[in-house]
Amino acid sequence: MAALFCGMFEHQLDDKNRLRIPAKFKKGLTGEHGEKSYSFARGLNGCVYVFPEEVLEETIEELSNEKMGEASKASLLFLGSIYTAEEDAQGRVTLPSRLREMAGIKKDIITIGRGKRLEIWSAEKYNAYLSDTDYDEEFKKLGI
Repeated sequence: MAALFCGMFEHQLDDKNRLRIPAKFKKGLTGEHGEKSYSFARGLNGCVYVFPEEVLEETIEELSNEKMGEASKASLLFLGSIYTAEEDAQGRVTLPSRLREMAGIKKDIITIGRGKRLEIWSAEKYNAYLSDTDYDEEFKKLGI
């Protein structure tokens, strides 16, 4: 069963555009044999999705050929934006330049747990996205 992610962490890219996935989230990105197994993909609203391998496989399976036909451009954009993460010996990973540019990530980032996936946002884009949000109205939509 896939891990469920929640919480938010503010951190930064280093000088070589590498980041560390926050320790709280690392366990959920570990494969069956203890290896780190996850991928990056273009997300909605200018963020980068981080999928554990198991969740990415499920997501791609759900995009059946029939659904891909109805949303051909969407599947092309999504599937073409997937990059396998490769951690170095210190647990850092380079965020692909194409995704970094799309997300407007320069230095300050926010990583958020969103259920079965993580989202990486530039701090500026995240703050702008939520700047006029009425939290009470949004929470009402969740029914909590």
